[in-house]
Amino acid sequence: MTAARYTIIDLGSNSFHMLTVTKQDNGFNVQSKHKQKVRLAAGLNGQKQLNQATMEKGWICLQNFKKLLDEIQPVCLLVTATAALRIAVNNQEFLSKAQQILEQPINLISGIQEAETIFKGVSFTEKTDKQLLVLDIGGASTELVLGKGHDVHVANSLNIGCVTWLNHYFADGLLNEYNFSNAINAAKQVIVDVKPQYTKYDWQLTLGASGTIQAVNEVNQKQKLSEHLSYELLLAIKQQCIQNQSIKTLNIAGLKKSREPVFASGLAILIALFESLGINTMQLSNGALREGLISMMFSGQTNFS
Repeated sequence: MTAARYTIIDLGSNSFHMLTVTKQDNGFNVQSKHKQKVRLAAGLNGQKQLNQATMEKGWICLQNFKKLLDEIQPVCLLVTATAALRIAVNNQEFLSKAQQILEQPINLISGIQEAETIFKGVSFTEKTDKQLLVLDIGGASTELVLGKGHDVHVANSLNIGCVTWLNHYFADGLLNEYNFSNAINAAKQVIVDVKPQYTKYDWQLTLGASGTIQAVNEVNQKQKLSEHLSYELLLAIKQQCIQNQSIKTLNIAGLKKSREPVFASGLAILIALFESLGINTMQLSNGALREGLISMMFSGQTNFS
């Protein structure tokens, strides 16, 4: 007998993800995963309108996901949309057609719901009783969550992301000290408003849960620059970016081609987080939003209150 399959679809601001798992003991087994760079956040204009070409790209991706869903036939399916679709003033146009394609309701979750779900994913996979600070840099938002066990003490979703910061601070495609400084300082201006909520706590471990942090880890593993994911490591990788001079010519050992366009902008946000919150080192988390959604399905929770 085939084990029951659970599927989540995450309409992120940078990529769309589809993950199918089966239950196993206290965790899960991955049956299949699919990802496509849609970069919804890059399709937002100055009036926060999502352009037609980007919407079409998203719908085509979901048509492919629907074919896969018909084959998988999960017992439970949960679909969420995050920051880019929260921001888009014409989000209903995109979501209405997306729901028709998937034949499934889509949960457009708030920034706080996203942050809390990310923390659920970390709790589900890490199983630690330490006080945690969790960072997740997305395409159009960055989630900062502090908590312990299953309890969230502080959760914020900030309007800074690797795709939006690319458009604002690296729009000329140049990797230089000027662009990095502007991007880092602009991120700090956003972080400063929530900083006191975190610095009053003594957290024991900082965990990073995002494509940017995964990419930094992969660069470090390939080049063996540092024992830890440290502030010094981030500055060393920033210098490598500057030596490459432009996004178009960016070539860093260990960095995936698909991550290159948004790597510098994500790195700038990460440096700003380290500097603002006094972080020295962090670890890569095994869990984030998608794992949080899986934990919700496993416990029978398939909607957001």
